[in-house]
Amino acid sequence: MLLTNKHIAIIGGGPGGLTLARLLQQKGISVSVYERDATPDARPQGATLDLHEESGLAALREAGLLGEFYRHYRPGAGKLRVVDHTAQLFLDDHAGPEVAEDRPEIDRGPLQSMLLNALHTGTVIWDSHFIRLEAKDHV
Repeated sequence: MLLTNKHIAIIGGGPGGLTLARLLQQKGISVSVYERDATPDARPQGATLDLHEESGLAALREAGLLGEFYRHYRPGAGKLRVVDHTAQLFLDDHAGPEVAEDRPEIDRGPLQSMLLNALHTGTVIWDSHFIRLEAKDHV
């Protein structure tokens, strides 16, 4: 395997970086995630994130975390209601029959916690600021 006896560095501990770290660790690959936040609780994680079947959900399925995702997702969060300044309704996904959720949403905080808990202890190196990348001679 190309990655045997290598250590992989991932810059950024967002959902993509943490998911990639989990997938690599499942294959027995050594990995560190370098994140600029000082701690996991350094800042609020922002709004919800919708995951699509062919990308985010596929990655979580491969990472063995799909069941955990569905324990924390927000059913119905992807529904939309559009009104004008007088509250006249133009679009309402909340009315009518229930539809299958093809892009389920999850708050970023629980998603981050779920991914961090799935990694080996010490995988994320907190308070690490990426400054530059320099080529080195291969050994």
